[in-house]
Formats: sequence, C-alpha cells, structure tokens
Amino acid sequence: RPSYAPSYDSVSTSSVSGDIDIRMGQQRCDPNLSWFDRKKCEAYSKKAFGWWKVDILLNALSAMNAPVDLVCVRCPSNVTHSAGFSPSKNTVWMCGNHFWNPFQFRRILAHELVHAFDFARAKIDTENVDHVACTEVRAANLSGECELWTKWTDYIGDDPLGNHMWSRKQRCVKGAALRSLTAHGGDEKEAKDSIERVWSRCSKDHWPFTTDPQFDTR
Repeated sequence: RPSYAPSYDSVSTSSVSGDIDIRMGQQRCDPNLSWFDRKKCEAYSKKAFGWWKVDILLNALSAMNAPVDLVCVRCPSNVTHSAGFSPSKNTVWMCGNHFWNPFQFRRILAHELVHAFDFARAKIDTENVDHVACTEVRAANLSGECELWTKWTDYIGDDPLGNHMWSRKQRCVKGAALRSLTAHGGDEKEAKDSIERVWSRCSKDHWPFTTDPQFDTR
C-alpha cells in the first residue's frame, strides 16, 4: 500500500549506492536487492518515467526546484506497504521486491510523487491529520489506483457513465486514504472525520494536472 510514511525518515541512505537524480530517468538501488529485483526495478522505473502522469509530476517538481530522489530498496516480506515518501530526505522509496508489473509500479510512483509535490508547494504539518488526509486523498485520486481501468473488476455491471461508478471511485479513494492514515497507529474515527472534512476541497484539487486525470484522453 502506498503512503506518506513518517518511518521512512529514519531510513539511512548510507546503505544505498550512487547519487542519481530522478530527473535523469534513473534510480538508486539497494545493494541488498537480488539481481532480478534490481533489474526489474530499473526496467519498471524507465517505463514509469515515460508515463504522462509521472512526467507531469516530475516536471512540476523540477519547476519548483524540488526534484526528488528515487530509491529502490529491499523491504521485509511481512510489511503491508510497497513504497513511501520521506519529506526530510526528499526521497521516494520503492520496495523493489514487492512489484510484479510495471503498471502497478507507475501508479504507486505517481502516488508518492503527488506527496512530494504537495510537500513542495505547501507547508504540510505532519502532526495535523487534516493536512496528511488531504495529501492522501489527492494521491489516491490522481495516481490512477482507483480509476475504472485499474478497478474494472469492482465496476462490472455498473453503467460506465452513471453515478454509481463515480460513487465507487469515491469510496475507493476514501478507503485508500483511510488505510494510509491508520497504518501508523492513527485513530480510525479521527481519520474518517478528517477525510470527510477535507474531501470537498482536496478531491477537486487536481494540480499540477489541469483537469481531473480520469477525463484526460492521453
């Protein structure tokens, strides 16, 4: 599960080789990754950098002089997350041993880059649950993880242009935000209340995209 994760701030970068800027279309890799996972992460990264959502987010971060590092690391098999963003290190961490297709990889990378963008453009207080809820809502909404083509099995039988399908997407986004907010010991009721407080504003905030990405024909 992708998430803004405070625990990633405690991860040392000394165990990661190289110092490569994400804008160059490359990434650093944890030497503890297997050869297969390292090559897989490299291939998935290059594929993801060509996806229009990732490209827009990277260009926006570059324009704000806030480029991020992308690091592929080996994560324990029992953890529930697949990636994370560290604001203090301005780094996106991807669990190189937890991905099995490039489409999942690029969606989760886009999710984390939305977090990076939000931290670059606003003074987010990580102790303020509404601030974190807003960036989680935006990341789930903009990354594509809740769109029709990703969750098509959940939408079977629905009118593709009907209100029922859109309500399902809303539930998917809210559910993803809730899981992220409670993954680190947050109170579920407080998290739900926070999501509802920020929903109207944050679910309609598509920046740096100029429109809701699900309506973009690219």
